[in-house]
Amino acid sequence: MAAAFNSISYSSNQRKGGQANMGRPTKVAKPKTAASNAAAPPAFVASAAPHNLADLSAVVINLRSRPDRWKRLSKALAKRVPWLPAERLEAVDGRVHPPSESDVTRRWSTADIAAFCDWYYVKRLTMSPGERGCCASHVNCWQLCVRRRKPLIVLEDDAVLLPAFAETLSRAVSELPRGRTDALWLCSKDRGKPKRVGAPGTVLMAPDFVWTTVGYVLWPAGARKLLKLRPVNAPVDNFIAVHLRAGRLGGFSVRPGVVRQAQTWNVVPHSDDAAHD
Repeated sequence: MAAAFNSISYSSNQRKGGQANMGRPTKVAKPKTAASNAAAPPAFVASAAPHNLADLSAVVINLRSRPDRWKRLSKALAKRVPWLPAERLEAVDGRVHPPSESDVTRRWSTADIAAFCDWYYVKRLTMSPGERGCCASHVNCWQLCVRRRKPLIVLEDDAVLLPAFAETLSRAVSELPRGRTDALWLCSKDRGKPKRVGAPGTVLMAPDFVWTTVGYVLWPAGARKLLKLRPVNAPVDNFIAVHLRAGRLGGFSVRPGVVRQAQTWNVVPHSDDAAHD
């Protein structure tokens, strides 16, 4: 079936019981203002968006079976970036709703990765249902970014926001070269050797081979490019990294990173485990 938005459910404090309405996002509850809450927010948390981040919103990819992850991350967003509009996007369960092969292929080759990573073998592999569902979930985010015509922060639900999230992101955006930017990776993981774009002390990096899709900012131009590159013919982090390295997608990363995965290796079965040492 063609990739489409899954129903986006309410959080428990918005609606108890029953099924979610189609297309209505689960928003992160905003913290009370100082006028209505005697306890002022910590000094390091800005109550308003930095001027260069005012157009941003965020979406969290979250499986229906993991409400605990959405609860944890929505609290972190409200704490670290109370000014950031954020919502939950129900992840595609690849076992229950396998995506169309026009969006996500079943088979993929490690040849592009093996050409860069000498510990990989060239093999034809079958993506796991979890990998295909993850790919389709990101495709849904790319479509959302195009429709909204504004940059979008995409977070997976195992993301951990680091304390300097807002400050470093604002610095990175201010350091972006003039002209159109496709994407900005918020995790510093890289399989290669990224290079600092500016002088020592700046945070913007030119990535070599980005690793993980736990968090990134996507601009509509980049989203359109990714959609044109379909079908996603590899696990989504590898798919993006290959196109970014080949110049078909323009992007940067930040160092130090501002998000990390809660666990070093997530629980989705990785088909490429059979293709490397």
